[in-house]
Amino acid sequence: MKRSHTMCLRPCGFLLIMFAIVTWSSRSTCVGQDTAIESVATRVMLALRDRDPEGALEVLDKNIDQTLGITDLVYSDLPSAAAGLHRSLAQVSSDGQYELLEAWTLPNAKRNRVRVLSVPVPTDAPPRVFARSIGERPRETTFVVASVGHVQGFFCSGWMLLQAANDLGQLARLRIRLEELEKQQVTGAKELLVLSQLLGPRGDLALVNSFLVSQSQTEIAADSELTPGDINVAAIAAAATLHEETQATAEAFLGSLVARSGGGKSIGLRPFLRIAHAIATQAYRGQSPPDTLLENRLSYWVPVTIRTAKDIERGHPSGLWLTHENHILHLAGGTADVLFCRFPLVGSFDFICETQEGSSIGTDGGLVYGGLQFQALGRTNELTVWDADAQQRLTKPSPFARTDNQPVFNRVSIRSTDEGSQFESNFHPVWFDGPPAQSSPWIGLRSSGAKRPVFRNLQVIGNPAIPKEIHISSGDELRGWQSTFYGESQPMFRETGTRDDVAEVHPGEQSFDWQLRDGEIIASDRSQADASEHPGLLRYQRPLLDGDSIAYEFMFAGESSVVHPAVGRLAFLLESGGVRLRYLTTGASEWSGLAIDNAALEPLYRKGPRRLPLKENDWNSVRTQIKGGDILVHLNDQLIYQRPIESRLGGEPPVWELGSGTQFGLYRATRTTASRIRNVVMTGEWPDSLPEEFISNPVAYR
Repeated sequence: MKRSHTMCLRPCGFLLIMFAIVTWSSRSTCVGQDTAIESVATRVMLALRDRDPEGALEVLDKNIDQTLGITDLVYSDLPSAAAGLHRSLAQVSSDGQYELLEAWTLPNAKRNRVRVLSVPVPTDAPPRVFARSIGERPRETTFVVASVGHVQGFFCSGWMLLQAANDLGQLARLRIRLEELEKQQVTGAKELLVLSQLLGPRGDLALVNSFLVSQSQTEIAADSELTPGDINVAAIAAAATLHEETQATAEAFLGSLVARSGGGKSIGLRPFLRIAHAIATQAYRGQSPPDTLLENRLSYWVPVTIRTAKDIERGHPSGLWLTHENHILHLAGGTADVLFCRFPLVGSFDFICETQEGSSIGTDGGLVYGGLQFQALGRTNELTVWDADAQQRLTKPSPFARTDNQPVFNRVSIRSTDEGSQFESNFHPVWFDGPPAQSSPWIGLRSSGAKRPVFRNLQVIGNPAIPKEIHISSGDELRGWQSTFYGESQPMFRETGTRDDVAEVHPGEQSFDWQLRDGEIIASDRSQADASEHPGLLRYQRPLLDGDSIAYEFMFAGESSVVHPAVGRLAFLLESGGVRLRYLTTGASEWSGLAIDNAALEPLYRKGPRRLPLKENDWNSVRTQIKGGDILVHLNDQLIYQRPIESRLGGEPPVWELGSGTQFGLYRATRTTASRIRNVVMTGEWPDSLPEEFISNPVAYR
């Protein structure tokens, strides 16, 4: 389950400040760029799989100084490799860590510089039980996520070296060495010396403040790219969030980096930097600890981030949403972030709000309904409609939104009737939908990860109804289903009345990995060896919350035809001998070291008969439910598995990972055989009608 930067909303005093002082975004995130560092990252991962952190450091030693650029921190597999290196070093004693990192960091006969690698890293981590899958004993450090100060998902080799030195009582000696190197004007010595002041009882915090102030005030061209050196200084600021005396300068410096990350290749780092800045602001100005930013306190909304396996490998963060009074701010996130209502809504109603657009600052917000995402922009006079993956899209003219040099608010709305629904921009209907929308009747707010829209004046008026159940495999479109986690395909959605037959537009129907035909979801087989042995995953966009369940039937025609239930990154493998647990890895660059075919046994969580009641050559029913912090799996009406959701933040009671971490999925271990699924139905402990509090104050919080 995710360990950090999960979608968060928290009403607290500093949020009003955040609305005012955090610099606004400007351009879209660059994606899909591969860099020269990719082969280096691959070799690092190979060394780590051989349990050779020294070999991994040697690979970096020979390659990283000449080739590392800002692009490598965002668009390569280096973040995953750095997370793997951190995990591997965490299994070594402090003596071992210090020996390895001191040799790699400090100057030698061939290198006259102090070297530090700082990079955002993945935050999803497997449960400890999977330690046995890589030949280790389950420990707290087995899948530890890197952090610097209060900023999780941040690896800094210098910080790890200094922590080891502090543990060993060697910090003072190391500081003396760094002071000597600084006097010799050795590159990188000053930065590591400043960072060292933030550990131990005798650090010079005044030195930290003066350094961060000087860095914030340095004259730099507004359009200049960030550098890896800037991220090293960001690590100093992140560590400075630990001390009251340095929190103000940490906040100021991270704010300056946010301002500088507005364009070019640097834009990819803006979501991470905004989250780090928010954490620094909360530490300095907030009335509660920084970890409160990781809690969703909204009563009626649940956040979700859309990320592919590659996005996760590259350390792209989950979304961060903030709320103040009747405003909701999307601060940062992944490819796309959605805030879903907890209840499905059908019938005759209007979902209305105001959201921003304008200037060069990336305040574009939109709405969600019917498994589609809508965004109307005045600067382009177009409506863009995305699928639930935010990958496939259609555009059409929509000259109704206002734009300006400064952010302006536009009224956007979803109008639903018993016959269909439509998206409206400033009272003008521009998209018309029919029955397919009813298979995913969830209203929501949306933003891309690098944007910073504000939403206000949310309303639901009319006569909305909350259905008892949702048939999410009805019709002929996979509305609300996401297939790109493993890069799989599905047919394009369509607007009602524009096309009569999907096959006319997609004649190669069999080429899709997932499609809906005659009430059945068909998962295609693949003949190529590399594709057939690759797993498949189809996820439903709205996560399971407490009391929710999703049931389905699959045709059992041999082991390879089985469609296993998944919740978040955990798949429950339905095998004749019982259930095994699989962590859904991201692929070859998975930082945890787990193989793609990993599996864990949890005998205490198995329920029911020893052998699973699978019916050969027949339809088998599966029901997955969240109840009281547990995941329950039923097969053919028998409870066969019950395990707790991993606790993310701890506490009494624990704060459960509810959001992207509990999205339901249909998982296939391989694609050697076609699979058939039908009668996919979602139910929940939903009220008969919208609560009065929701109607009067949709952004109420617990």
